[in-house]
Amino acid sequence: MSQQVLELGRRTEELQQVIKVQLPNLQDAAKDMKKFEIELRALQVALEQAQATLTSPELGHLSLKEQLSHRQHLLSEMESLKPKVHAVQVCQSALRIPEEVVTGLPICHSALRLQEEASRLQHTAIQQCNIMQEAVVQYEQYEQEMKHLQQMIESAHHEIQDKPIATGSIQELQVQISRHEELAQKIKGYQEQIASLNSKCKMLTMKAKHATMLLTVTEVEGLSEGMEELDSDLLPAHPAHPSVVMMQIQCLFYSCQHVRANTEKVLNCRNEIKSD
Repeated sequence: MSQQVLELGRRTEELQQVIKVQLPNLQDAAKDMKKFEIELRALQVALEQAQATLTSPELGHLSLKEQLSHRQHLLSEMESLKPKVHAVQVCQSALRIPEEVVTGLPICHSALRLQEEASRLQHTAIQQCNIMQEAVVQYEQYEQEMKHLQQMIESAHHEIQDKPIATGSIQELQVQISRHEELAQKIKGYQEQIASLNSKCKMLTMKAKHATMLLTVTEVEGLSEGMEELDSDLLPAHPAHPSVVMMQIQCLFYSCQHVRANTEKVLNCRNEIKSD
C-alpha cells in the first residue's frame, strides 16, 4: 500500500510539472489563434464587400463605360486582398499548435477555402472587365459610325437648305428637285442605319450585362454558401463561446484542480500510514 501511494505521489508530481510547462504554451497558442481569427475575419469581410459590389443591381443601371470603369476600380481595390491573404497564411504558419492538430481544425479549412475564394473572385472580376472592355470597344465603333452618319445627314440638310431654288429654267429646277429627292433618300437611309446601330448598341449592352451577371452568379454563387459555413466554422469572439484552445486551457485548469485533489488524498493516505 505504501509503495502504491508513493508511486501515485510521484506520478502526480510529474503530471503537475507537465501541466506547469504546457499551460503557458497553451496560453500562447490561444493568443496566436485569436490573432488568426481576427485576420481571417478581416479577409472574410473584404470578400463579402467585393462580392456585394460585383453583384450590385445598381451596376445594371450604368452605361457600359461606367460599368467598365467601376469594375476596373474594383479590380484595383481587390489588390488589397493579397496582403490579407498573406496575413492569414502567416498567422496560420505561426500557430504554436502541433501540425496534426492544425490540419484538423475547422478554422484552418475555412482559411484555405477563403484563400481559394479570394483567387476565384479576383478571376471573376478580371473576366468581367474583359467582357466589358470588348463591349465598350464595339460600342464605340457603333458610336463612331452613327456620328459619321449624322454628319452625312447634316451635310445633306445643308445642301438642301443653303442652295437657293433654281429659277433660271425648268430644266435646272428639275435637276435641283431630283438632287433634293436623292438627298432625301440618302438621309432616310442614314437614319435607318442609325436606328439599326442604336438597336445594336442596346443589344450589345444587354448581352454584356447578361454575360457579366451570369459569370457573377456562376463564379460567386459558392462564395455565399462558403461564407455561411465559415460563420459556423470561425471561432466566435464572444467570451461566452471560448475557442478550442481556450477550452483546452480550461480543461487543463480542471486537470490541475483534479491533480491537487489527488495530491491531497495521497498526503492524507501517507499521514494515515505513518500514524498506523
